[in-house]
Amino acid sequence: MRTLCMLCVFFAAVANALMLPTVTGSTQLAPAASCTRAADVYMTSLNKKAKAACRKAKSSRAATKRFKPTATGKLLRRKAFKAHILTKKHPLRKQSLRRISAVDETQLKTMQKLLLVVPKRS
Repeated sequence: MRTLCMLCVFFAAVANALMLPTVTGSTQLAPAASCTRAADVYMTSLNKKAKAACRKAKSSRAATKRFKPTATGKLLRRKAFKAHILTKKHPLRKQSLRRISAVDETQLKTMQKLLLVVPKRS
């Protein structure tokens, strides 16, 4: 859309440059209003902060599919290495891989931010 707007402004400028001036009045083409308005908008740091403050928070969809928050704010996850090549794995190993475990403390804060989970205060 932005390139389309730039092309619009470019063609309007070329048309204005190639037009012959008339005696009775100017019949110059004005660029479309939406094209000029988009070029005049500049984002400053204050505008970005204001926009970020009112922006709706969105959780990571990938993390939402992989983690389940508990009532206390901890996260549950499934274990890896259970998808394929199961014939060479020992049955006891596969049995332990079926269990659900909690996310480690080292990654917990990161995953809570992705999921917008607020832990309960103890």
